[in-house]
Amino acid sequence: MSEHLTEQEQIETLKRWWAENGRGIVTGVVLALVGYFGYQWWQGDQRAKAEAASDLYQGFIEAVSANNSQPDNKQLTTAKTLAEQLKNEYGSRIYASQASLRLAAIAADKNDLEAAQTQLQWVLDNTKEEALELLAKRRLATVIAARGNPDEALKLIEGNVPPAFAALYSETRGDILRQKGDDAGARSAYEQALSELLPEQAGSTQLLRLKVESLAVASGEEQEQEQKPSEPAPEGDE
Repeated sequence: MSEHLTEQEQIETLKRWWAENGRGIVTGVVLALVGYFGYQWWQGDQRAKAEAASDLYQGFIEAVSANNSQPDNKQLTTAKTLAEQLKNEYGSRIYASQASLRLAAIAADKNDLEAAQTQLQWVLDNTKEEALELLAKRRLATVIAARGNPDEALKLIEGNVPPAFAALYSETRGDILRQKGDDAGARSAYEQALSELLPEQAGSTQLLRLKVESLAVASGEEQEQEQKPSEPAPEGDE
């Protein structure tokens, strides 16, 4: 009898425990299931969006690469339309920023610097990729300088950057300073760029050295002109 009562007590204890905790357990299980299936749905949605963005970008690349990367007006219009769709629907994805960078390069080649600046500024305002941001900022500085605002361009590329971009930024700073007529500053920037080159960037060494040497030659010629005595004026006929 005592054993029977003990079982009854255990059953009653279990019932009381379930009454107190059962709802929480059920809720927890439901939330876990909702979370699991919600995550699975989110992953599927992200994959679908990535594939859709990839398809649009592939179409964009085909358009801008037509005719050996010399698209006609129709192909260029198609590329711009696809790029706008990428920016509007998938603006936070890398494909949209890459498309804008490519359109900026095309515009710059056509000397449409205003359009190039617009595309590059969009990348700066929207990309989440540091490398793309730094690349766009460097190119934007070049475009702004070419549009006659070298001081604004220099301000844009101020500050420290990761080692992989240090030499490129110093070289760009040198180019802009040279444009301003500050040859001494330009030469210093080029020399700094040489010192910042990473082993995998050794291919840029020769060009940077040529830039340094060209400024050294120009500086030497200026000094020679300054030191050269002026020729005496010819004497008049008596």
